[in-house]
Amino acid sequence: MKKSFLLFVLACLLISPLSHAAASTPKAYNDRSLIYLTFDDGPHRQTGALLDVLKKHKVKATFFILGNNIQGNERMLQRIVAEGHLIALHGMTHDRHKFYRTPTTAVREMQAVQKLVLQVTGVKTNIVRTPYGSDPYMTAAHRQAMTKAGFQMWDWNVDSLDYRYKTDNRRVQNQVFARLNANYKANVASIILTHDHSITPTALDYILRHSKKRGYEFRTLTGIKNPHNFFNKWR
Repeated sequence: MKKSFLLFVLACLLISPLSHAAASTPKAYNDRSLIYLTFDDGPHRQTGALLDVLKKHKVKATFFILGNNIQGNERMLQRIVAEGHLIALHGMTHDRHKFYRTPTTAVREMQAVQKLVLQVTGVKTNIVRTPYGSDPYMTAAHRQAMTKAGFQMWDWNVDSLDYRYKTDNRRVQNQVFARLNANYKANVASIILTHDHSITPTALDYILRHSKKRGYEFRTLTGIKNPHNFFNKWR
């Protein structure tokens, strides 16, 4: 009888709320074991192949949508949402002269693509990445206008350089893991910049597979109150 009672008490301790809380303590948004994978400039004809790779590895990503690429790719945009990825905004034109001409032109481009994304997917998002990143073109006035309009601005801290190396998968892969290693040593999460039209499915598959082998966890940028950008870097 005593033995049964002791076993019962031990079982209760093992399944207590305290033990569950200790085992499931959530990671901080900038934990060094986290990767935020992002794609710029889509939707694109290659986006579907990238989505296939993401589904294979059960990874969710953030897609920064270019407004001028939506027409004709509406189903692709809807698929991105249906498969659980995060939709974000990248402007309309990707023309730095038009986008950055004034703080107002920058905000209006984001509002225009925001409206298009809402019409096609039913999703309203305020997460943005400006063309070519926020430095050096986003002046203090530009940033203030973007914040006032309710947009949350994101950059990156891992540049895959896929737009430079394109089909040279090995160079892209080596670049990504060199930066991942650097961020891990610096004790900060990684935000990877890739492009729908540049990263190959082969390179993406390699990056996902080997990141997971190293113990990384992939997340989207949703729900983070402290966005990483070149004026507000994670430490």
